[in-house]
Parts: sequence; structure tokens; C-alpha cells
Amino acid sequence: MPPSKNASHVRPADDAFTIENNLARHALASGDRNAAWVRLSHLAERFMDPETNREKDGLFVSTSIELANLSFVLGRGFSDLAHILQHASASAEKMGDRRSLALIRLHLGRLFYFAEQRDQAMSMFADGKAGAEALGDDDILMQAAEFIGLYYFIQGRFREAITYFEQAAQSFESEQHDRVINPSGPLWLSYCAAFLGQFHRAIGTLDYYRRLAVEGADPSLATTLRATLGIILLGIQKNREAHFHLSGAYQEARIMQNALAGYFATGGLAFHHYMEGRLAESREWLRKNAEDGEASGLIRQYASPIVIETLFELHRHGLQFSEKLSYPTEFERIMREPNIHLRGVALRLKAADAMEKDGAMDPIAADLERSEAYLIQSGDPIQLGKTRLEAARLKLRAGETEQARLMAENVRKDFGSYVDIFFPDDLRPLLTVKSDLNLERDTETHLLGMFGEVIQELSPSADFDSLLSRTVKATNRFFGAERGGIFWFRPGGKAKGPVLRGPCNLSATDVASPEFKANLSLVFKAFYENRPQVVRREEFELNPSRVKAMMCVPFQMEGNVRGVLYHDNSYVRDCFDNFDMSQLSHMAQWLTRYIDHIFGFSSRMAQKATDQMGHLESADGIDIITKNPAMMHLLDQADRIAASVSTVLISGETGTGKELLARRIHQVSPRKTRPLVIIDPTAIPENLVESELFGYEKGAFTGADHQKKGRLELAHTGTLFIDEIGEIPKSIQVKLLRAIQEKTMVRIGGAKTIHSDFRLIAATNRDLAEEVAAGRFRDDLYYRLNVIPVTMPPLRERKEDIVMLADHFMERYAVKYNREGLRLTPEQTAMLTAYGWPGNIRELQNVIERAVLLSTGGTVLLDPPSGGPIRGKHPFDDLPSLDELQRCYIRYVLKKTEGKISGPGGASEILGMKRTSLYNRMNRLGMRQE
Repeated sequence: MPPSKNASHVRPADDAFTIENNLARHALASGDRNAAWVRLSHLAERFMDPETNREKDGLFVSTSIELANLSFVLGRGFSDLAHILQHASASAEKMGDRRSLALIRLHLGRLFYFAEQRDQAMSMFADGKAGAEALGDDDILMQAAEFIGLYYFIQGRFREAITYFEQAAQSFESEQHDRVINPSGPLWLSYCAAFLGQFHRAIGTLDYYRRLAVEGADPSLATTLRATLGIILLGIQKNREAHFHLSGAYQEARIMQNALAGYFATGGLAFHHYMEGRLAESREWLRKNAEDGEASGLIRQYASPIVIETLFELHRHGLQFSEKLSYPTEFERIMREPNIHLRGVALRLKAADAMEKDGAMDPIAADLERSEAYLIQSGDPIQLGKTRLEAARLKLRAGETEQARLMAENVRKDFGSYVDIFFPDDLRPLLTVKSDLNLERDTETHLLGMFGEVIQELSPSADFDSLLSRTVKATNRFFGAERGGIFWFRPGGKAKGPVLRGPCNLSATDVASPEFKANLSLVFKAFYENRPQVVRREEFELNPSRVKAMMCVPFQMEGNVRGVLYHDNSYVRDCFDNFDMSQLSHMAQWLTRYIDHIFGFSSRMAQKATDQMGHLESADGIDIITKNPAMMHLLDQADRIAASVSTVLISGETGTGKELLARRIHQVSPRKTRPLVIIDPTAIPENLVESELFGYEKGAFTGADHQKKGRLELAHTGTLFIDEIGEIPKSIQVKLLRAIQEKTMVRIGGAKTIHSDFRLIAATNRDLAEEVAAGRFRDDLYYRLNVIPVTMPPLRERKEDIVMLADHFMERYAVKYNREGLRLTPEQTAMLTAYGWPGNIRELQNVIERAVLLSTGGTVLLDPPSGGPIRGKHPFDDLPSLDELQRCYIRYVLKKTEGKISGPGGASEILGMKRTSLYNRMNRLGMRQE
């Protein structure tokens, strides 16, 4: 179990650690990541002091992981980070924290990769990957996704890597400001997409996440993504747009001291000068790139072939500037390392160099065969095509023209719409048709066949929005679009405008911007005319928010136009030119059938799940017995409250039936077929309350050998009842407040944000307003709970209900204990009515149960409850039982402490008992707090 915390042993230095950590968290929550990084760095340095209290190992470990994530976002601090993480690794191992240990090793793998310690990087990646996969839950795999993707990426295995980067990018987008998870997911996802020939996807992803970073006041990350966008644009020879972003990112990186963005920008500018034919300038920018990178701990860190290609061209022209970074040295290094993608490129360059020098054909052919094999494994169609074109040149040299022509034709098909960019002019005479269009794409059969692959990629799901999202991503790839989405028009709600669903690289903020107004007009036109629309703007602008090409395809449901599939591009203007209106109309029909089908399927699956949940979670009818007017008014009020989702706070003395009222509210609410989850903090040791509420991940602490969902998570779509909420430790109250406000939480030891749509009902026997005034309860949490206050009357104010309740309990226990025929005498009913019932209904229930058990021969043996109207002069004159004495004394102490149970001066301290032992004793005595 998690270690308990003893406030009496906290030293002033420990308080300073906590304060510094809280300040860092506050800075993160407010969006000031620079200030957070400074504070976390100082905190990590202090933890490195051997004199530091080792009880703070857990805080050191979490601080180090947060600092590592933040360092990547800000692009700084890499040189000192490895030392900190290595110490944190030892602390995590000592604590038995397997989750943090796996993550730290993955972080170290990335740092070693940047620092040209590739063997150590691969070892750390493999260990961290194995640790995360051994734990195996969704949360740890989500946190590890970026790193596992990078493990495959640095080997050049992009098909394996991209799945992990997709998970990482999705989790990064969904995270909140005070936590940073998978910050480089979008960056690596874009590189991966580009290397798989999906340049439109790479550009759209970078442009989208860059906008998100700018909107989220995260300029440093935005600059890193902007530099990467420039490099990807160079890859498809969009030199003007690329230079705009690279030069801008370089200036921004200098201002923000973002070493990573600066490294990417200078490398990109070096390649830009090379592509423009300015080899001397290219050499100087490469020199600057190498020097600045080494100073920042980024040593020869690159995955793009542009670096080795640039070095090769410089080498060919005699412009090598250092032995440390040159084509020959890089070739040797690449061939020693595990990146099969760069190996394939390097072997092609070696073969091209040998052909230029009239080398022997057999070694050249062997190098090209090895290059082709590596590039097939990596999945890069562009570099593979370049290698096959070199093989075609070799065939021409051997006089095998027809074989060279067939090879060139195949490469043209592989290049697809990028053939004009990548197919070299000297080999174009080999092509039968000199066009950038694949002729097969002109047939409707082939188009619809390719479009049909969308459905093959999707597995059935009850989550309709998830299916729409996957559909848009698939059509994005099919059309070569940078972004897209479905604009869904609600029946009868056309005047309110459509809803964006299943977006890919497109946000609601984008749609609401003034720049999108013309785009939205095209969506409406497609909807009202029920006809596909394609628009291409001819003006040349560098503003990425200015869309250059748009396409809208409407679809129907149940015979009416229901939505529009939308795609656009900002950098590639001719992406939709290959599709005519006839083809798009056929695709609209196909899309109509497909969406109609998945909508129906999702609805049936969702209804089936609801029906099953209803059978599993159905509750018995809730019967609250009363004829008291005030109580009847309260029940009527509760039934009206039940229809809403507002939070309810039920106050009242112990034993008045607060839990029963909570059950009734749930039972008559729209959530009655969903779970009612109850948690009573008084029955849980204080150091376990947090894990019960929020759950924990496997390996989060010693003994956490499995994942456990918290009560808040289990209450998703249902009702959460927190009994005696005033007993929630104050240290947990702020976390509970956030969960109530945002309906999100994070399990202990986890990082994944979990959404839970629960309706909260809380109960307390304390005056929470007084607790707030005394500093024992957070005022913000109190105000969040006190939305609909309800007060349960004590039994002494419901005199007319006492006999009716007694008869009810008598009947129940008579059946249970086979004592049928028992009846209360008029004297007994008078005695029950006259008693004050400080324990309320629960005390009455216990008295009647005991009377039934002790009854013989049809006679009810009802002992007068302690505290009745007739007492002797001596407190023991009525010969009270030991249980009654304990009840009286506990009530006396609770009155003296004003209901305070735990902490200094609390009832548990006065009675010499643990807090949980006192609660257990009260439960046994019929005094259980409700």
C-alpha cells in the first residue's frame, strides 16, 4: 500500500521541497512553462544533495520525469538531464516503483540517442520498453508510446513506429496544461508520415499542432514544430514556404533559447541552400548546426536523409569542411548503426558515386540490391524509388533499355502524385506517358476500390464518433489532404450551423476563426445543393491559415442530406485536381451508404450495451417510510432534483437516512440503469482514501501488483455517493475538487487523463460551513458541493414516524429471525415516542432488532433505550450495558471536540484510538456515521 504520511515528522527542509514543487505545478497550470522548468531544475538539483531526506524519493522521481518532458518542450537542458535521471532511476528502483523506472529508462534512451551514444540508447529503450510492456496497462503504454515509437524510428522502421506516434500525439492533445505527456509525439509522427510518403499528412499534422501550441501559449514547442514543418516542406521542394518557416523558426529559437528548434532550423537552412545551389552557404550552415548542436548535447542527431545527401553533394564538389562531419565519416557511422533507412540511402549514394567514377558494375548492383532491401523494410517509397532509378541507370549503362524503361514506369507509379517532384529529368524519356497522374486512378472502379479500403481499415464499434474520426483520417490519406472533418447538420437545426465531428488536424477554434468563413460557405453550398464542391485558389500566400485548395462531399442519411465531408490543403494546391464531378458524386453515394451503415450499427451496439448495463446495475425499489409533512416535502423535492445532474449535498445527524435518500435520488433519476457507486471515507484508512477514490496503476507502489479503477471512474455514466465527505483528508480535497469540476482524473502512478461522467451526491453529519471557518475543509470544495443542499430532519422531529418505523423493523426482523406474531404494547410505543433518539433511525433499528432477538413466547422484550426520560440519581442506577456506557462516553467526547475525530485534539486522540478503530467501534455500537 502507499506509505502513510506523518505530519509530525515533516522537517522544515521538507516543507521547502513541497512549496517549491507546488510553485512549479502552479506555473505549469498557469501556462508559464519557463518558470516551471526553472523551479523543477532547482528542485531536482536539491534532491541530488546526499543530505536530502530520502523519504522524498517519490517527489524526486516525479519531478525528474516532469523535468525531462518539459526540457523537450522547451528544447533546453539536455546536457544536465541525463545525470538527474540516472539518480532518479536509482531512487525509483529502491522504492519498487516499476512504472517510473520504465519511464526514466525510456527518457534516458532518448537523451543518449541525442548525445550520439547510440548503443546505450538502444539498451535503455529496450529495457524501458520491456518494463512498460510487462506492466501492460493502457496508462503506462500511453506514457511510453512516444519512446517506443522512437525506438523503432531510430532503427528506420517507420511502419512499426507510426502506430505508437499516433497514440502519443493523441494523448498529448488531450492532456491539460499542468502536465506534459508525449510532447514530441506530433513531431515524430510527422517525420514518420513523410518517410512513408504521406507528405500531406506530415504537413497537416505539424501545421495543426503548431497552431494548438500557439493557442495554448506554448511558443517554444510551436517553434520546434515550425522548424520541422520547414524541413518537411523542403522534402517536397516547397522551397519558398520552407524558407519562410525555417528562417522564422531560427529567429524564434534564438529569442527563446530553444536549442532543439535552433538545431532543426539550422540543419533545414543548410539543406535549403544546398537545394538552391548555394553549396558554400550550405556548408557554413552545416558547420553552425554541428557546433551549436554539440554545445547543447545534440550530437549528429538526425533521421532525415537530407543530411547525408547534402554531405554527399558537398563531398562531390570538394567542399568538405571537417573530418568530424563529412560524407565518408557519416557513411561509416551509418553503416555501423541500426538505422536501416539511412543505410539504404547511404548505400545508394555509394553506388551513385561509384557509377559516376565508372566503377565495376557488380559491386554497384550489390550495393543497390542491399539498399533496396533496407528501404523496403523501412517503408519509404520515395527513397526506395530513388534507389530503383539508380538501378535503372545501371541497366542503361549495361544497354538493357527495355528493362530500364519497365523499372522507370514502376517507379513513376510508386511516386504517384509526387512524380513531377522526384522523378529526374534525365530519365523522363523512359516514361511512356510523361504525366504526374497515375492512369489507373482515372477509372471509377479503381477509385471506388481504393475508397473502399477505408471500411476495411475500420473495426466495428459502438463509438460512432470514433468511427467518424477514423473515416476522416482514411479519406485524408486517400485524397492527399492536410486536414479534414465531417460537418454534421442536426435535424431541424440548420440555422444553428453544423457540428464538427471526427476532425483530423482541424479544431473547433480553426472553424470559428474569421479565416475559415469562406471555407464554411463552401460547406453550406455542398449541403444545400447536395453536390460535391472543389475550389482551388491561385493566389500565392505563405500564411498557413490561408487554405489553397478545398473539397466538400455531401452525404445523406434516411433520404436527407445530413452532413458534408470536408478536406483542404494549405501547401499543395493541386491535390484534388485528379477527381472529376462524376467520380466525386459516385463517392458521395458510397459515403452515404457507409455512414448510414455505421450509424445504425453504432446505435444498435450502444443500445445493447445500455440494456446489459441496466440488467447488471438495476437497483431495488427505495422505500422511505414517513407521514411527517416536512419529510414528505423533502422527498418531493428530492424527486424533482433527481431529474437534473446537479451536485446534491445531504446534511443531517448520524442515522437519519442520508444514504437511503441518495439511493432514492439515483433510483428516480435518468441514470437509474447505471451504476450507483458508494464510498465511505470513515471505513477506509486515511492513507488509502486517495487510491480508493482515484485508483492506481500496476507498479505505482510496492504491493500494487495490478491496476485498480477508482470509485470516481467506476461511477462513469452513473451516480457517485460520497458518504461523510467531511472526513476526506484535506490533502486530497484539492484533487477531488478538480475531478468534480472537470470530470477527469488520473490514477495514482498514471498519467492518462480519465474522463468520468458521474453525478455526485455527498453527505455529511458536520456543519461544513463551520468546518470551512475552522480551516478543516476547503471553501472552494464546499461551494462546489453546496449546489443543491438538502437537510434530513432528525427522528425526534418526526414523532409521527417513530411507531410506524418501529413496526416496519419489527416485521422485517420477525421474518428474518422466525419470530412472527410479535407486537408492541401501548406502553412500549409510548416509551419509544418519548425517547429523544440521538442515534436516530439507526438506533431505533438496532433497538428493535435486539428486542426481536430477545423475545420469547410472543412477548417483545424491549429494553428502555439509554438516555430515556426516567433516570436514577446515579448514572449506573439503571444498570446500563457496557455498550451503552461506551456510546455515552463517545458522544460526550464528540460533543467536546465539536465532531472532530482525527488530528490533534480530535476524539480519536482523546480516546487513545486510531481514527479507523474509532469508526469501527462506532459502527458496532450502532453509531456508524452515515
